Amino acid sequence: EAKKIFEKINNKVFSIKKLSTENNELYGSVKPTEISKIILENLKLNIKPSMIQLANEIKKLGLFKAEVNLHSEVQAEISIKVIAAETIQ
Repeated sequence: EAKKIFEKINNKVFSIKKLSTENNELYGSVKPTEISKIILENLKLNIKPSMIQLANEIKKLGLFKAEVNLHSEVQAEISIKVIAAETIQ
């Protein structure tokens, strides 16, 4: 089961739109809860937020790596692309 999920998500890039300041800093940060929702929306896979490990806190726009611990011996690597949401007028 873990290997099937691994094949579907390993090396995938998930985009998240966030509000940001002019110097690309985010208002708040991207949390594993948000990442698991995006995976569910895109791939219909239920990944628990506790399975998602971020190398660093995501607090600005850009591309970030995250590990998904599917099983004690199966870790997938995904990328989180944080892009600017349209500015609120």
